[in-house]
Amino acid sequence: MSFLRITFLSGLFLAAISLVIVAFILITGSGLDDLNPANKVLEVTDQDIDPETTLAAKTLLKQNQIDSRIATILWTDAQQQLTGTVLDEAEQGLRKNQVNAALQPLVKKLADDFEAGRAAVYSIWIRDEDQQAGASVDLQLNAVPLGRFAIEANRYAITLVQRTGAASQIRIIGVKEVHGGTVFRAETATSEAETRHLHPTRSDTFELVTKGR
Repeated sequence: MSFLRITFLSGLFLAAISLVIVAFILITGSGLDDLNPANKVLEVTDQDIDPETTLAAKTLLKQNQIDSRIATILWTDAQQQLTGTVLDEAEQGLRKNQVNAALQPLVKKLADDFEAGRAAVYSIWIRDEDQQAGASVDLQLNAVPLGRFAIEANRYAITLVQRTGAASQIRIIGVKEVHGGTVFRAETATSEAETRHLHPTRSDTFELVTKGR
């Protein structure tokens, strides 16, 4: 058998193997986990502020009260500024959404930030995905659980308290997948981001950047 014939047959064999591998990936979704989309940064600006929810948060803080959205950012503040038994006391109050002595200075500072326009409630939209409807993920903001969120046929918003100029991390953890791994996509007025394919317990992260006026 000539050298050219051997080379030709080898080429055909490799091409056939490649086609089989590509078909397997398309059918099963295998091998897609390592594809890492470049757009992993969500940017929120004044265009993403939810006016009604921001007003409600300002009112609560003025009344020395908090809700789960406010508690999430206060826990980040507490971890950065408090230690020891005072931090433990703050955590207990946040678990109950109740303001105690340990939380009082942090609540006052956040109320001042809201009043001065340095903090607000921002909307982030979870993209609609017909082919992934029924899949779900768990979200964390700076390691604080936000809850479980489904991917639906219609997009919907989640709201987060953020300070102008702050950078946070959103962790996305696969829970229920559809069609070989969940791709979680989110968007704001000026940005969009997506995860790699997530099987249950696998995770990815977005950076959340808050830009002010």
